[in-house]
Amino acid sequence: MDKKQLMVIEKYTQPFVQLVFEKGEQDLVFEKLTQIKGIFEETGLANFLAHIGVEDEEKAKSLRLFQPSDSQLLDHLIEVVILNHREALFYDIVTICLDQIQLLSNAFVVTVTTVAGLDPVQEQKLVPIIERKFGIQVRSIQQKIDPDLIGGFVVTANHKTLDTSLKHQLQVIKSKLK
Repeated sequence: MDKKQLMVIEKYTQPFVQLVFEKGEQDLVFEKLTQIKGIFEETGLANFLAHIGVEDEEKAKSLRLFQPSDSQLLDHLIEVVILNHREALFYDIVTICLDQIQLLSNAFVVTVTTVAGLDPVQEQKLVPIIERKFGIQVRSIQQKIDPDLIGGFVVTANHKTLDTSLKHQLQVIKSKLK
């Protein structure tokens, strides 16, 4: 994405996110945008919408499949994107809106990487620790499995990382021995 595209995307995202907060719909819109982003990633819809060989009517039809949502603001955003023929930028608009909602609400999706996964009790115990260490609210936890960690866990949220894995600890010891 170049600077010009980023400026265009910001013209959509900033007023939209501002309205979302004014209407108190940040949780609803965040959930819907997360679902839309997931669909884009699973289907390659962003490539379809960016392809110059696809007619505008087909692009509009594809985006309108996300309507009606439970948010009039989101439905309106989709229509504005279609009217301005910016369908190719919609995935980036969604991604930046999600980032902005997280930043403004200070509630983040946290990624926890472990060797075997966390059970619900462990996850529940970890939430207040993450909130205290990172100074954020945990919106939800995404779990990833990485057997290379050997033990411990890695927490990532808001571009910060807390690595308590055995793999990391062994790397630190190895570097000190050199």
